[in-house]
Amino acid sequence: MLATLGAVCAMPCAAQSVPSRAIGSAFVVPPLELTEEESSAKGHGWVSIGYQNTYIDGFFVPIPGGKAPIGAVRVQSISFDADYFITDRWSGHLGIPFIESRYGGDSPHCVSQAPPQCRGAVVPAQPHPESKFLDDGHYHGAWQDWNIGLAYHANLNDYLITPSVTAYIPSHRYTFFAQAAPGQDLRKLEIAVDLAHQFELSNLYYRMRLGHVFAEKTLGQSIDHNRLDLELGYFLNDTWTVKAFAVGRKGNGYTGDYDRTTELWYHHDQRAMHNYANVGVGFDYRIDEKYTLSTTVQRLVWGQFVFDFKYSIDLRLTREF
Repeated sequence: MLATLGAVCAMPCAAQSVPSRAIGSAFVVPPLELTEEESSAKGHGWVSIGYQNTYIDGFFVPIPGGKAPIGAVRVQSISFDADYFITDRWSGHLGIPFIESRYGGDSPHCVSQAPPQCRGAVVPAQPHPESKFLDDGHYHGAWQDWNIGLAYHANLNDYLITPSVTAYIPSHRYTFFAQAAPGQDLRKLEIAVDLAHQFELSNLYYRMRLGHVFAEKTLGQSIDHNRLDLELGYFLNDTWTVKAFAVGRKGNGYTGDYDRTTELWYHHDQRAMHNYANVGVGFDYRIDEKYTLSTTVQRLVWGQFVFDFKYSIDLRLTREF
């Protein structure tokens, strides 16, 4: 018996579980399976909790060798997401990740010379008492950005097409000037479209997503960018699905030098270009009619002005209702 993508294809997880200069999000989306008694998607949806562990070593910049040995960052996160069908075709999404990061290396971001790691360092001339020093070798955690989205689900001759709009809103004014920063502390709006299709008389399917992100400008600099997500999967049976995926980003941003005493340096992570391409593999295990366990592992294969993450492992439990 052939497994299927399901009657309804949902919005991909919108949250990025680490700062955007590091990695993107893989697809971890279950189909919504409805019984004959529940033929309408309206009033249904799912909630999920995910854990992600990422190891970073170095930073890609245009220098001889292509990478700056800035040190290592360990990022752990827990994300909470919910999707709900307002009607049979319209769904809403709400999510937020909690990010915990630890930096170890000789290149901390120093907003003042007060910390022992920053004695003698060049620091911004303008004081920023609101910015906490996070690069002390210890874990620091914070809630990152709310992601709030709306999607429309269409089925055209078994091609599942899902245009969506998602807003990313910082949950509070968290520290962004740090190697161990939880994020960029910027408001963003993404317009995207998803396409999913299962080949006829086959358990093979593909899913792709193209989006454009409009980001809040910092000191006049645009970092608007495009995102492309690709996935190829195979239903081994009604319980197991295996998949391979790629995630890419390319867009605008500052790429020049900085005077580390200026405000341009203090805001450099909010203004810089962050381009990357990741590849990964994963599987979904359908525990029962309500619960699905998903896991992925991915790594960076190309980057410009981004952390060089060696691997990122994601584990997610989803409950349909």
